[in-house]
Amino acid sequence: MMRSILRSLAVSTVITGFSAAAYAAGPVELRFGFPNPPSSEQYTDMVKPWAEKVNKEAGDLFHVKVFVGSSLVNMHNTLDRVETGVVNMGFCVLGPVSSQFPKTLVATLPSVARDAHEAGLALQHLYEGGIISDEWQKVKPLAFIIYPELTYHTVPRVKTLADLKGLKISVQGRIAGEALEALGGVPITIPTDELYEALHRGTIQGSALGWPGVTGLHLTDIVKNHVLEPLGATEVAVIMNNATYDRLPAKAKQVIDANSGTVFTNQFNDFIDRNTKESIDTIKRMKDQAVTPLSPAERALWMKRIDPVIAAWEKRTPDGPRVLTAFRKEIAAIRSGS
Repeated sequence: MMRSILRSLAVSTVITGFSAAAYAAGPVELRFGFPNPPSSEQYTDMVKPWAEKVNKEAGDLFHVKVFVGSSLVNMHNTLDRVETGVVNMGFCVLGPVSSQFPKTLVATLPSVARDAHEAGLALQHLYEGGIISDEWQKVKPLAFIIYPELTYHTVPRVKTLADLKGLKISVQGRIAGEALEALGGVPITIPTDELYEALHRGTIQGSALGWPGVTGLHLTDIVKNHVLEPLGATEVAVIMNNATYDRLPAKAKQVIDANSGTVFTNQFNDFIDRNTKESIDTIKRMKDQAVTPLSPAERALWMKRIDPVIAAWEKRTPDGPRVLTAFRKEIAAIRSGS
């Protein structure tokens, strides 16, 4: 009991430990947990420049310090660490906590959105319009990031459903697992930072992952075959502790607000789209890699197998049909430029 009380007091201190007196003493440090390695392009090209820009605009109001790697957060606990105030902000992969965000997962459904920009912006609009906001009461989302073009990167070559049958493939989240299972594969849940070792050991024969993840994690050392077909997406949210944000002075909140929401969502997802294209082109140029598109007939067969996965998501998700209809409407508006 005493340990529990002390832990609660410690967490409370982390969350509420900056006050008017603290601001008078200098910029308050806001800790940003980023679970990927410092060499990842998400960090070097997006998170680090974002923190530097925010810090420049914040001046003496606050200072964002990014903790890279697993020192404060990892792929499993980022949501909890932000919610309890161990860190003030974090880069949260939604796969391990997908059960808490069933409506938000609409952006991961196969063949609904075609790139990160339209998927992320549509999701941002659903949040701002109140369609999915009830799932985001415990933390404040600063950006919705979509890794589209999720497909299968495997040791054996996959061109047909028969090739995929029985293969153990890592997935992130329920929908990706159900889609793989519908296609005959065996879904295995493994954190992205453990994929290389799992592939090396032969625990899995492939991974369902976006293209930038394959090059960023150097999985091409082991997997040599890639299906050129978008089969879903992986979601990430940059999130902030509610109490931290609430206790910021008005000018500090203005800095956060000016660099989050649609602005940050668009910036990050435009980067993801560029990075995805570059990663596909890079893998295609590698002599020992095979990038294989599905034939039209095979694609139709795969999509027919996946259709019940989308229908099942609609049925089990609170207000699922309304969410999917709203998401598709936003996608159509974005594509039309309206």
